[in-house]
Amino acid sequence: MPLSAVRPPAGAWEEHAIRSLADGAGANAWARRAQLVLAAWRGDSVTSIATDAGLTPHTVKRWLATFDEQGVPGLMAQPGSGRRSRITESDRDRIVAVASTGRWTLQALAEAVRAEGIRLSAGQLRKILIAAGVNWR
Repeated sequence: MPLSAVRPPAGAWEEHAIRSLADGAGANAWARRAQLVLAAWRGDSVTSIATDAGLTPHTVKRWLATFDEQGVPGLMAQPGSGRRSRITESDRDRIVAVASTGRWTLQALAEAVRAEGIRLSAGQLRKILIAAGVNWR
């Protein structure tokens, strides 16, 4: 069995789904993962798939194994992926409370929040305020 062996499509619908995903936007993570499956179906080796995709062979093997186990839904983003926030919900509430006390420059507000004991950059602060719908200016 070749190194890139992946199960065949479960049916015409699954093959259509993979081909449709693979034809999607090239920068889309789902499209790139579907392209891995298509390359494996063509019989390409894990090494050549990894080289073409700019990934490590380990990553290619992991996505192909996930597809084998879960099918098309396995190619979607996994829940809980990514770094966990260091800012708690209570910290966010405190940030919004400080921002609501008046008009601020972003840098002055960041310093005021740091004085409250919450460590974050001005960029992080801006994202939190925008997500909360707070106008700090």
